[in-house]
Parts: sequence; structure tokens; C-alpha cells
Amino acid sequence: MKKLAIIFLASLCFSCGGSTQVEEGNDFDFSYSVDTVMVDAGDGIIFLRLGLNTAALSPDQNQLHNFNPANSEMEIIDLESLRLTDRIKMEKEGPTGTGRPRKIMISQDGKTFFAGFMDLREFDPQLTNMKTYNIRREKFEGLDLDQSLDLDLTLSQDGKSVYTSYGPENNDLARVGLAVMELENLKLKTYPMNIFERMHAYVRSFFKDGQMVFGTIESAYIDPVDYRVLISSANFNEIYILDLLTDSISYKVYHSVLTEDLREIPSRTSFDNLEQIPAILTEMEEQVSFGQFYYDDFHKKFWRFSRDLDRKIDDSAVFKEVVTLFDKDLNQLHEQVIPGDYMGFKFFREGKLWTYVNVNDELGFVVFTFDF
Repeated sequence: MKKLAIIFLASLCFSCGGSTQVEEGNDFDFSYSVDTVMVDAGDGIIFLRLGLNTAALSPDQNQLHNFNPANSEMEIIDLESLRLTDRIKMEKEGPTGTGRPRKIMISQDGKTFFAGFMDLREFDPQLTNMKTYNIRREKFEGLDLDQSLDLDLTLSQDGKSVYTSYGPENNDLARVGLAVMELENLKLKTYPMNIFERMHAYVRSFFKDGQMVFGTIESAYIDPVDYRVLISSANFNEIYILDLLTDSISYKVYHSVLTEDLREIPSRTSFDNLEQIPAILTEMEEQVSFGQFYYDDFHKKFWRFSRDLDRKIDDSAVFKEVVTLFDKDLNQLHEQVIPGDYMGFKFFREGKLWTYVNVNDELGFVVFTFDF
């Protein structure tokens, strides 16, 4: 396994340009180097079928916890030694069952939360005791009778609250705002925001014989960082900031010289010819897409990774990946084209960006070291 890892490392570093220094622009002193590392799985195989969608970083940033829903097993990956060090067997059903999680989250005190399609399951750091929150079945004060919470939950860093959008039970209608729920007592507070209605203008629906058979989905990024919650969209070069200390919402609009600042609002959103689906999806894919905000606690900076169409060669599209750097107050500092898949699983560790890569069904990371 070690020899294979060395071969993969060499070939992948070559394709990424190895550790070549890259500098671009004179307005900001910014450079980076790129390396690729592989994780030694020993005699086993690390679960990668979901692209680390059910993985989370430990609070000390030294481990990656990767849940395998196929066999209800938690894989523990040591990021210092780059080895798979443990597999913890869990139950899918029963009093300590994981259910069928869409994602996992880990709080600062080491508790692991399994977010499913109907509930949220909280495990202690040893993964032995569990508490279930049946959110979908609850009727909350603060919501109208015809409103409900969405089940795409984001955990607060201290593990005491969750954030999600809320709106009409009819999912064909736009969401209304952001909801903050305390897990201890399921107390709910709502914050109406127009970003959700603005996002809804980009939803496309496809019908057959008068019945909708396919529709696109527009979801907001919700990213809690300390006392702030950042709400943004793939459609806009903007951000909404909920300050939990002052209970206020602020709003920032940015400008990019490397990408468009927003996606074009479609003139038509309803279609009755299913053969149009590939062309419509291609048209959507070729427009700018802004990623979520990541906080780098080492440099005290925010980062965002976006993509836009660079050029077309015949019928093939060539995209450019753009990183934008912001200060701790979310003021834009710099933007630059860099290589990489901005949509992939990524995290910051000790000031370096780790981006997941699958190399022949083995787990690797492209690691960016920044200098600015």
C-alpha cells in the first residue's frame, strides 16, 4: 500500500504542477503551492461512494470521520499519519441506530449528529448513547399552520442549535427565511429573508401530461462561524450575515473581475417537453456558480470557491475555478484563478486547504499551502 501511495503521489503531483509557486495580480501579494497526499487504508477499503458526503472533521482537526451507510460503520482517518486507524461498527436500527443519514456533523465537544430525512440523531463522543429529535413531526411556535422546517439541517459549532430554511408545506413554493432551533427545548426563532424568494426564480419544472415529473432545486448555503451565520447562494455574488449577538441581519454585495456577479434569471421556468432537460441543465451548468464560505481559523480569513465558463471549444465547455479571499469582517481582499474542483469536499486545517480527490478508488487530498 505504501508503494502504491508513492506512485499515486508522484503522478498526481505532476498533473497538478507539483509544488510550483503561482503568483497572479499585483494588487495583493498572494501565492500558493500544491501537493497531493494519499491515505493508507491498510488491508481495507475506505468508503468513497458518496464522495465524503457523510464525512466530518473532528474538533481538533486531526481526524476525519467518514460514515459508511452501507454497513453502518464509522471510519476514523488520522490526518497526521494519513492512515485509516479505526472502524467503529454501529447499528442502522434500534435504540442506538444511525438510520439513513444524508450527512453527519460533529460539535466542538465531540458529539456526532446524524441528519436524516425525518429526524436528527445525536451520539455521544464514544458513539454509544443516542438522543433523537423528531423534527419533522413537531409543530413549532413561530411557524404558520401551513409552514414547516426543511430537513437540510446545519449544526451550530457548540452543538446546541440547528439552522435551516422554513416555508410553506408545499415545496413548489419559495422558502420564507432562516429558522434557528435550540435542541434542548426545540424552541424556534425565525428570520424572514428575501434571498430564498430570489433563489426560487431559478427553479425549473418539467411536466408530462400536466403533472410535474422533474424539477431543479435551489438551496442556500448556511455556514455558522462563531456568533455569525452566513447565508449565501450559488446564484449571487452576495452574502447575508445573521449576527446572533445583536439579533440583526446585514448584507454585502461583491464584485468580481474574473466571473459574472450573478446568474441570469431564466425567462422561462416551466417546460412540457422532457427532451429539453439535457439542454436546460447544460445551460444552467455553463453559468457562474458561487460556492459556500469557508473559515480559515489559522489565517483568520474567509474563502470562497466559485466557477464560471471560460470558453467553449465546439460543443465542449472549459471552466475556470476562482478562489476569493475575505477578511474576518467579510470584506473582499483578493480573487484568483486556481486549479481544482471547487464543488468537492474540502476543509481548512492549520491554514492549508485540503480538497478530496478519488485516485483509483483510493482516498487522497490535494493540499494547497497559501502565502500572503
